Amino acid sequence: MKIESYSHSEPIEGLCKQHAIWIYEGCVTAPLIYLQRPKWIKDDSVWEQIIQSVFLSLPIDFEVK
Repeated sequence: MKIESYSHSEPIEGLCKQHAIWIYEGCVTAPLIYLQRPKWIKDDSVWEQIIQSVFLSLPIDFEVK
């Protein structure tokens, strides 16, 4: 799967209980990374800032096999 784009998502009821980074190739979508909040981070806004600061820096035409 060649990564064309990615996005962050909040937990999806019935699918996953964690924040995730989802990758896209055409109409195919898959979770690449799950982010679990450490118990010591109590502030929701701080956790949200951490999640939004995560990004991928992969080479062009990177393929996940």
